[in-house]
Amino acid sequence: MIDIVVRETAPAADGSFTARVDFGDRGGADVSVSMPADDAGEKLMAWYFEEHLRYPFLDGDLERKAVELVGEYGQSLFRQVFIGEAAYGYRDARRVGFEGYRLVVRGSAQFQRLHWEALRDPDSGDRLALRMPVVRQSARNPLPYDLPAPAPTVNILVLTARPFGRRDVGYRTISQPLLDAIGQTDVPVTVDLVRPGTWTALREALRAAERKHGQGWYQVVHFDVHGGFGTPSSMTTGSGGAGGRYLFDPAHTPAADVKQGFLFFETGTAGTAQPVPSAQVAALLAEHRVAVAVLNACQSAMQTGDEASLAHDLVAAGAPVAVGMAYSVTVSAASRAMPVLYGRLAAGDDPVRAAFEARRALHDVKTRKAYFEHELELEDWILPVVYAQRDSRLTVRPMTPVEQEAFYRRRDQVAVAPVVEYGFVGRDLDLHALERLLLTDGQRTQVLVRGMAGAGKSTLLAHAGWWWQRTGLIDQVFAFSYEQRAWNVDQIIRHIAQHLLTPVEFAQWDALGDAAKAGRITTMLRASRHLIVLDNAESITASPAAIPHALPEADRDRLARWLGGLRGGRTLLLVGSREAEAWLAGATFTDRVYELPGLDPQAASDLLDRILKRNGGSQWMSDTADSQERQALQELIRVLDGYPLPMTVVLPNLATTPPSQVLTELHSGDTSADSTMVARKAIEYSHGKLDPALQQSLLLLAPFTATIPVPMLINYMAALRAELGNSNLDGVDLAAAVAELRRVGLAADHPLFPAFVQVVPVLPFFLRNRMRDRPDLASATEQAHYQLYIDLGLALHQMLRGTDRQQRAAGQAGVAAEYANLTAALSHAQRTTQPVKPLIFALEEFLDQTQQHHARRQLLDNAIDRHPSSNDPDQQAELASLHNLAGNTALDQHRLDDAYRHHQTELAIKQAIGLRRQQGPTYHQLGMLAQEQRRFEQAEQHYRQALDIYLEFDDRHYTAGTYHQLGMVAQEQRRFEQAEQHYRQALDIYLEFDDRHSAASTYHQLGRVAQEQRHFERAEQHYRQALDIKLEFNDRYETASTYHQLGLVAQEQQRFERAEQHYRQALDIYLEFNDRYETAGTYHQLGMVALEQRRFEQAERHYRQALDILLEFNDRYSAASTYHQLGMVALEQRSFERAEQHYRQALDIKLEFDDRRSAASTYYQLGQLYSELDRRADAVDNLLHASFAWHSTTEAWPPEPFDLLRLMRPSLPPTQFQNAISKIIPADLQHSFRTALDSNSDPGD
Repeated sequence: MIDIVVRETAPAADGSFTARVDFGDRGGADVSVSMPADDAGEKLMAWYFEEHLRYPFLDGDLERKAVELVGEYGQSLFRQVFIGEAAYGYRDARRVGFEGYRLVVRGSAQFQRLHWEALRDPDSGDRLALRMPVVRQSARNPLPYDLPAPAPTVNILVLTARPFGRRDVGYRTISQPLLDAIGQTDVPVTVDLVRPGTWTALREALRAAERKHGQGWYQVVHFDVHGGFGTPSSMTTGSGGAGGRYLFDPAHTPAADVKQGFLFFETGTAGTAQPVPSAQVAALLAEHRVAVAVLNACQSAMQTGDEASLAHDLVAAGAPVAVGMAYSVTVSAASRAMPVLYGRLAAGDDPVRAAFEARRALHDVKTRKAYFEHELELEDWILPVVYAQRDSRLTVRPMTPVEQEAFYRRRDQVAVAPVVEYGFVGRDLDLHALERLLLTDGQRTQVLVRGMAGAGKSTLLAHAGWWWQRTGLIDQVFAFSYEQRAWNVDQIIRHIAQHLLTPVEFAQWDALGDAAKAGRITTMLRASRHLIVLDNAESITASPAAIPHALPEADRDRLARWLGGLRGGRTLLLVGSREAEAWLAGATFTDRVYELPGLDPQAASDLLDRILKRNGGSQWMSDTADSQERQALQELIRVLDGYPLPMTVVLPNLATTPPSQVLTELHSGDTSADSTMVARKAIEYSHGKLDPALQQSLLLLAPFTATIPVPMLINYMAALRAELGNSNLDGVDLAAAVAELRRVGLAADHPLFPAFVQVVPVLPFFLRNRMRDRPDLASATEQAHYQLYIDLGLALHQMLRGTDRQQRAAGQAGVAAEYANLTAALSHAQRTTQPVKPLIFALEEFLDQTQQHHARRQLLDNAIDRHPSSNDPDQQAELASLHNLAGNTALDQHRLDDAYRHHQTELAIKQAIGLRRQQGPTYHQLGMLAQEQRRFEQAEQHYRQALDIYLEFDDRHYTAGTYHQLGMVAQEQRRFEQAEQHYRQALDIYLEFDDRHSAASTYHQLGRVAQEQRHFERAEQHYRQALDIKLEFNDRYETASTYHQLGLVAQEQQRFERAEQHYRQALDIYLEFNDRYETAGTYHQLGMVALEQRRFEQAERHYRQALDILLEFNDRYSAASTYHQLGMVALEQRSFERAEQHYRQALDIKLEFDDRRSAASTYYQLGQLYSELDRRADAVDNLLHASFAWHSTTEAWPPEPFDLLRLMRPSLPPTQFQNAISKIIPADLQHSFRTALDSNSDPGD
């Protein structure tokens, strides 16, 4: 690099300067330089760059003079500098096209007042700043600070301050293009934004980076702020109308009232800025060893008199490079230059070269946006001023593998913004407002975003999360949409834990109790900055038109309490809703509510442009358009209030209708203050523009909610004809009506069923309101809609119960898509006492397969309560079916008394109306109920009754399920050969009917039989067969039980790590589906794995988790095993009293349920315990009980109790030992017992 150095040597008395122009070893010349422009010329240039934009249509003559002055100024300065020997050196540089050259200007603050960037060769017309970099240096020689060692990434900190809110310039005008430019390079760059844009937040951001990474983490700090040059008193006294707009920090108010540079930061008060002197900013950057400071602040490089500019102050304080602006820079100029600057920095250019490329970009395209929607050409390429006191290049070191993983994973997370139909438009002001609400008070970091349907709440929340994560405000986004599912607090906490914790940490966390789990995640969220989003929150309370994903009141209260526990922490909460959400407000956001307005005028204009370009109508925006129509178009945008939905509905009409006509028609009609008025009026207007036949067609779609199944509208029309007759449907074209909805943005293709459409929630309400005066038509459409969904419900139920995995998946997706329509049809049926079974069957099966327990129970209870009390056999048969489903649901939820009541009622109805064939499933369910209560004899009796009926009516496929259950009864009684025989019978029938999905459960049970017999290889083979089928059918919930069993097999083989892995797979699925009861068994097994590895504390935690759940569900029988295991943990810890207590609890329950085989193990453990305590008689008694209990179920004597009895026998007097045998062992078994005990062989042989 060859430097052409213009160095000030001395100022002259007349205000001129003597300087030396050096070309290195090529010599140079002494020159005299005076100001190329007088005071009037300087004022003209200041007007051109500072004020002309405000009234671009005035003073064209002054504009021409200013542009000419810029050229004359540069030529005059050139003639003073490049004379004599300096001219020869300059010509040498020009001959090589200035390649490898740069111009360095070094001097005092007064010398730097000259506009060196304007230098222009009078002969060639070359503007030197566009041919080679122009660099300034301070005459002072600061003590430079050492720059830190290279980091793994180029790190940029951006502070954007918009203290004047909606009266300010665009919030992301610079930051968004900057990030886009950086995203196009392969150099690893991180960009963090300081939020809020306060001086305090900037200091804290730099200090936080120092604490985490050491000094100098941010190589670049960018100030996207307002700047100014003046005296402190001019700001505090209100000079220029600024009174009250500026608030100095009392601790740092400038002592001297002299002109100086200021940067304006945000404060806690909207509309008030905090001026911070340039010297103070410079000191902060020097403290943190920042390599490059970029200021696209107005006047950040302006100097008057002897005072230095902010950029000059920065390098004087030791900063290697500072880039400022000589005058006010336009938003459009900054948004063009800054992406080029950062793109070149990220590509590896040094800062001086990168600034040079940014300057050239400004010159290449000079068009700038001015006030009043005008554009003008501006010579603002001379404004960037680059101070480079020393060479500096932003270099990075190679990343470690861990750093690569973290960086590229994060980059992938934020690579693509959420997709929006017309692109994400505007909302900078809303993002800024949300940041202020969330961040200005550390104790209030939770906000409700409330807005009408179609306001763009979901779009804004999704984009905010992406933007904040991309720019470093938050680490992770946890978004929970109640449009997708009814998220409860346990599911939310678990989802967050899976993302915050490593696998090892998660395993440890999972061993905690529910309260401890919630507390751990709460602590982590309070300590770190993340974002939680709850969207579509109106669904939580089942508000009108909401997606049907409500939470029970108890679950709502738990959610509110947990979210309330995050208040005052670092994690942010955004709630999106159409409602006030009073149930949540008190615990969380209180009065922190952001009422989402329409788009701001500029954003609305952008959306208008996009809509018209796609649909037609751009002619109304051209300069040649009629002025009245252009004015009408402006008024139309004002009336639509910037709401995206109304705009996308109304504006496409401009393709064929003048704006004035649209406006007139839109103004007519209702003028109520309803919050949804704009959206309703937009739809009403669009509807009114259609021809009468199309209007009628749209009205006929009124019963449809959320989704319209377009291919099935033929069936709907047939049902309508049956209700109304052909004459009333002349000209109706439902397909055209749907196409119109698509065209105006009220409907969009369904993401899973492209032939279906999704409609916006407000549309059905509008159409139904239009039908209020036509009750006959409303009744006919509702009946036709009901008839359509009766047929569709039958089809969906068949798909859900089918054996083809793709059909089942399609059935689930179909019910999810049509849930609102199915429930609407159900309500109509209940109001009109028509059959409900096809609708209920589809909904219930869907809720069962998706494990939505509460909704399933609520559906059936409501259906039974509202069923007509009639003796009609058909209605009685339907009621019996409802009780059957309710009984099944109660059994699945372990509500055994409810299950018994429902099935007994069902059986009584079927017997009363002579439905013998239909009694088979009832007896089958009664068998399952008895089996659950361990009444095996009664269970088998009921299964045999069911089997007899199935065989009587040749319902061979149904027999498979009953054979399967008979196998389970035999297995519970350890009759393994008979169990396997029944399972094989079931399997053969399932495979005969190609019912592979049902076969999976039988393969699973064959695995359990093999496992019970310790045939582990065969057991694992059967489990794998079951798992493969379940995965093939995407039956995620059912895979949990098989993962659990695979864990048992691994545990039996001492493969503890694999066992724990399988148990955690099962646990994740149970918790995902909110099946709390099933988690108990898995927690129990995790306790056993921990116990095997002698991790006693963790084992006890898992057992306690299991016990709490089992007792909650009143499953005392299963609780016995957990009490037993708690006894074993206590015994290992030598807590003998606690061990005895747990064993006694287990034994009492096992004896209550007559489970003698299991009781034998607990008697044996008590025997061991009493032996340890030297309570010999008690030990012998319990070992004898263990022996007899074992023999009574296996007809063999147990080896372990016998071994311990042989050891204990010498410690008791012979008579006492014999008396104990006589008391506990039945007389007919005493000889066998004594013989086995006296033998040295295994008593079981």
